Amino acid sequence: MTRHRMSLVTTLAALLLIPSSLHPQEPPTPVQEAQGPTLVRLFLDCQTVGCRDLDYLRTEIQFVNWVRDRRDSDVHLLITAQTTGAGGRSFELLFMGQGRFEGMVDTIPYVSGYDETEDELRRGLAGIMKIGLMRYVGLTSVATEISIGMGGRGPGPGGRGPGPGERAMATPEDDPWDFWVFKMGLSLNTSGESTYSALGVGGSFTASRTTEDWKTSLSLRTSYNENKYEYDDYTELSVRRSHSFTGLLVKSLTSHWSAGLRGGVSNSTYSNYRLNLSLAPVLEYNVFPYDESTRRMLTLQYSLQGSHADYYEQSVYFEDQEALLSQSFGASLDLTQPWGSSNVFLEAGHYLHDIDLHHAEIGGSISVRLARGFSVSLFGSLARVHDRISVAAGDASVEDVLLRRRLFETDYDYYSYITFSYTFGSIFNNIVNPRIGGSSGGVVIIG
Repeated sequence: MTRHRMSLVTTLAALLLIPSSLHPQEPPTPVQEAQGPTLVRLFLDCQTVGCRDLDYLRTEIQFVNWVRDRRDSDVHLLITAQTTGAGGRSFELLFMGQGRFEGMVDTIPYVSGYDETEDELRRGLAGIMKIGLMRYVGLTSVATEISIGMGGRGPGPGGRGPGPGERAMATPEDDPWDFWVFKMGLSLNTSGESTYSALGVGGSFTASRTTEDWKTSLSLRTSYNENKYEYDDYTELSVRRSHSFTGLLVKSLTSHWSAGLRGGVSNSTYSNYRLNLSLAPVLEYNVFPYDESTRRMLTLQYSLQGSHADYYEQSVYFEDQEALLSQSFGASLDLTQPWGSSNVFLEAGHYLHDIDLHHAEIGGSISVRLARGFSVSLFGSLARVHDRISVAAGDASVEDVLLRRRLFETDYDYYSYITFSYTFGSIFNNIVNPRIGGSSGGVVIIG
């Protein structure tokens, strides 16, 4: 290390060691605890789109104290969401009082439109949060400082625009599209260097319709991927193509039962399918009512599938084409609660003509706050795989293996991760400062 670099590091270290008491104390902001002990402490528990911009929410809602741990809060706000049939988001805001508000629990729904921008979505969600917090703020001395008005995002019946989160429920009679939503997509990517180039092209078209009684989804996708490797006089070109059409029709039978039909047509050079046709009736039972699905679901599913396969190359079971019948069973538990969220799933199936051709997979994820500021997230899955009947016969080349351009037999596959995090310091989370790297700050390294 040069003398110049040593002097810079020494100077930085000296500055970092200056006691914080030498810095001037900033006056309390309008939402700091110094303003009074009655200020509502809010803990936001949300990982979905719309509330990820915490800086915006803290700027818009300044009549509460934002805290980093639910144990420090007066109100624990849990927000969950699902995608609607129209492509929007259906939110559920659960306000849970703690401490002085123990026993006060409120649930408010909010549905966003499919065409709302991220800004419109966060503004609508912030508006509903303000409405839900009024019950708690109204019991504090801050209530006298709150003014309530009427606003809107556009003209509505009688000239009044709907307020944040207020949205009329359409019926098929007044919807010219009859609840159908269409989406088209096109992607193109390319990269390269002197010895390597890659090209990827993809397209998709989806159509869906969702009502309380029926759900319909149709999807058409195509992709082309090309990778070229050059070294001296050696050139290797790897190409993968795939096309697929899939459809799903679901009927809501009761608050716990659903029946559906799933089908598809596809081809894939990677999976060795020149043509693959499939059709499968599906039956599903949810232990909890479906209207609680944003917070908890325990589903049991059974499917019986018929298929016809035509292969590019003869399969490892010496078939050029074949008709098959298989069945599968699945179970899944999803929970979103104040302590965190979790998912556990189990799926297994086999071909009816040979039970040895089977697969089974188990996995799950969990994210838990174990103690103040300390949380852990885990995910893992393990699968036993003995039903890859489309694998091409014959030995694979070294290029096939290294470039992963075709499907191979395997006895198992797995995936896992774990993360730990610990946060400590001030319990408050009110201040927003987006300068140089955002509100979280950053580290500058001089080398």
